Amino acid sequence: PSSRPLRLEHGNIGSQLIDWPLEHVFKCLVFYHPADPAALRAEQDALLLEVWQACNKSGHELLLEVILPENGPDKDERHYHTMLEHFYQLGIKPDWWKLPPLSSASWQQITALIEREDPWSRGILILGLDAPSDKLRAGFAEAAAHPMIKGFAVGRTIFGLPSRRWMQGELSDEALIEEVKRNYLTLIGYWREARR
Repeated sequence: PSSRPLRLEHGNIGSQLIDWPLEHVFKCLVFYHPADPAALRAEQDALLLEVWQACNKSGHELLLEVILPENGPDKDERHYHTMLEHFYQLGIKPDWWKLPPLSSASWQQITALIEREDPWSRGILILGLDAPSDKLRAGFAEAAAHPMIKGFAVGRTIFGLPSRRWMQGELSDEALIEEVKRNYLTLIGYWREARR
């Protein structure tokens, strides 16, 4: 998962997708920064274009998850607009985007870009990066006014800590299930609260 440059887990994407049911969505996570060296950007761009073309040919939807690298030069959220604009200039039009929580102003710019470049986009999912639920609550509030943001996919926030505690023998199977359920329902509540 944190490979830079981007690498696919099972080699050639086209030969893999041929066996996938069409209802499966291909998720590609890329750690990217506009200030990356040109050679790194070119290598990642080429593989992302290959992934997009393979999904287009096979009929599978593509979810492109874009994250600024943890050790990158800066994490200014304006880079997300720059990166998405760059991918569109390359001709990459994923069905779904998966992005971290951003400010309402950034969401406004990004949704305007998507609407201009790809009016058939399915939308955006918010990713969590193992963030605490209160941080996601604030992120949901910033996203609330933007209908292109369809939901969230924040697995580690939901099951990360309970799973670690379960593996260390601190939680029973039943307690694990209850904590994961509670975390998920809490986030659903935050999402609905923001959308009222």
